[in-house]
Amino acid sequence: MMPRRNKWMHLVAGVVAGVTIGVFLKLCLRTSSRTSIDVCPEAAKSYVAPDPLAIIGLDSGENIQNSNRTLVFVGVMTAEQYLTSRAKAVYDTWAQDLPGRLAFFSSEVSRAPGLPLVPLRYVDDSYPPQKKSFLMLLYMYENYGDRFEWFMRADDDVYVRGDKLGEFLRSVDSTKAQFIGQAGRGTAAERDALSLDYNENFCMGGPGVLLSRETLRRVAPHVKYCLKHLYTTHEDVELGRCVAKFAGVSCTWSYDVSIT
Repeated sequence: MMPRRNKWMHLVAGVVAGVTIGVFLKLCLRTSSRTSIDVCPEAAKSYVAPDPLAIIGLDSGENIQNSNRTLVFVGVMTAEQYLTSRAKAVYDTWAQDLPGRLAFFSSEVSRAPGLPLVPLRYVDDSYPPQKKSFLMLLYMYENYGDRFEWFMRADDDVYVRGDKLGEFLRSVDSTKAQFIGQAGRGTAAERDALSLDYNENFCMGGPGVLLSRETLRRVAPHVKYCLKHLYTTHEDVELGRCVAKFAGVSCTWSYDVSIT
């Protein structure tokens, strides 16, 4: 017969093992409203993304010469925690009226069946989203650069009037370097910290930023350089700095847009 002390020790060991396994399974197999099971990050890293054209429902032969839905591609930066709320609201509303296509860009482990989602490799949902923003532009260029006239960087809490956007973009030459948005220079108190010259500005990220395909062509090959040479933690400021350096244009001031 096993001594009472040994029985007690075996019982404690069994309880500890059971709790440990339970915690592990809870972390690795969380139930979610998006999917029945969310896998562990290690497994998520082996995820193979679908074809870029399939993500946005674009036919292989569809391009700016033969389609009326290739005027603009909108990349919406979001995070895993907002996929079932903000991202879904965007997709169910203004995304349906775009004269183009849209995709959401989130962290590597993000999953959202039913949404056109691109989980960016080696990207998390930390803030500020500088890496997410720059690698999103690179993805746009590498996969859709010759299929759209315009490219828009947007947040998941913005609302876009597709009809007004289309009307405006058709009046601007996308074959020229264009960087369009709400121009800013920062507050007087932070201007020195932003390292901007007297004639430099940036397109503020909140309202959305538009790049012509020529601007994206010039900038995208250099995004990794720009990521390695950040002056501030402000994503929109650094994007503007990168565009100015490699595309040779600054954000359009309101009077520029009014006479375009």
